[in-house]
Amino acid sequence: MASARESDVNDLCRCCDVLVCPLRVVERFRDLRPEEVADLFMTTQRVANGIEKHFQASSLTIAIQDGPEAGQTVKVGS
Repeated sequence: MASARESDVNDLCRCCDVLVCPLRVVERFRDLRPEEVADLFMTTQRVANGIEKHFQASSLTIAIQDGPEAGQTVKVGS
């Protein structure tokens, strides 16, 4: 668990959160077909490029929360 100080730093650095989901609803990332994984990551790359350009950012954090113990609150594709 992050300390309050780490959380404050993370909150200061965060300009936006974006959720990129596949079209088909699945329980877990592992349930996606290879072509869906490719599409998801190509879409993520396009979105990331747009965010960097819009916010003049030099770095991004891209994360997958795959399963409830990993913090997943939205089913993939919801």
